Amino acid sequence: MTRPTLDDARELSEWRPPLGVLSVYLGFDPADRGGAWRTELRNGLESILDAEKEAEHERRVALRATAKRLTDRFEDGELRPPPRGEVGFVEVAEKAGTEHWFGAGVAPVAAACVELGPEPVVTPLLELQGRGTSRAVVLISAERVRLLGCVEGTLEELEDWELSITSLDWRERKAHSTSNPARAQGVGSSGHDQFDERLEHNRQRFLGECGGLVANRIAADGFGEAIAFGPSRDFESFEGSFNFPRVELILGGDVDLISAPKGKVGEVLSEAVARLEAERERALVAQVLAEVKGGSRGAGGPQEAAEALAEGRVDHLILDATVNGGKAESLVRGALSSSARVTLVRGEAAESLGETEGVAAILRY
Repeated sequence: MTRPTLDDARELSEWRPPLGVLSVYLGFDPADRGGAWRTELRNGLESILDAEKEAEHERRVALRATAKRLTDRFEDGELRPPPRGEVGFVEVAEKAGTEHWFGAGVAPVAAACVELGPEPVVTPLLELQGRGTSRAVVLISAERVRLLGCVEGTLEELEDWELSITSLDWRERKAHSTSNPARAQGVGSSGHDQFDERLEHNRQRFLGECGGLVANRIAADGFGEAIAFGPSRDFESFEGSFNFPRVELILGGDVDLISAPKGKVGEVLSEAVARLEAERERALVAQVLAEVKGGSRGAGGPQEAAEALAEGRVDHLILDATVNGGKAESLVRGALSSSARVTLVRGEAAESLGETEGVAAILRY
């Protein structure tokens, strides 16, 4: 099942089936053995059918048929396997109509499990698309580098490089006999120093070569981001040869994970991603608020943002993810139709956006 893209969201925002569309957002918790999501789906469909019981005959018949097809799709008696989330947009029709389905490695954050409307609900899809980035995970130590891929929330070992030290002559060499103990001590110390220098040189060379190898693998596999964990000094040597400008390499933490199992790596990675995303969102909100307050390229509040969208002036729309669904949908559709970027924020960043009613935009001009 494919992941949603920005192009998918843009195409869906322009889709208007004659009798409407059911937007379905489902999240699957691996710890849920009872399939609570299935009950939520059934309850959501029943609520829609009840609300539409006075609709025209053609619409009622089409809705019942569509609801049955949806129920049948998920009545397989099994818990849903990964991906962790599934999103569908189903045309309301008496007979099988057009359907669009997507999977994701994270559960959707949506106000409703299923919603009926004249057009798809695309705002949660954008948030899901932004959170579903595939990324490379690099674990660094002075003499070993591990590369893992994280796709749809699942970690996979890709490469493992280790520095092989074959020259340990200083450990085997005996100092020449001498009548001067101080001189003998100096010879032994010099041997240790030379070996330490060679070892450190080889370590830094090894890390540099690994930086190039990882960049090549990331380019081949198409990862959107790379997060590294390890000592800052070793990261600097590794980063110096990471020559792939299209992907940002970020130090997720000065923590030793070189021999950690994937489960532990996943825990640390999740915490780091959440922290980094929160930092990015805070920085973005600070930027847009600075433009709103004193710059020339900011629009604050739903009305100003809507007017700028209608004029095609918005470069980047920033929304509190909890903004009223209808209001958010209208703004997001305007952004998609004018090829503006859209970012939905939560937490501290969303609180800061409260002074502009949860809506702000960076303008093109």
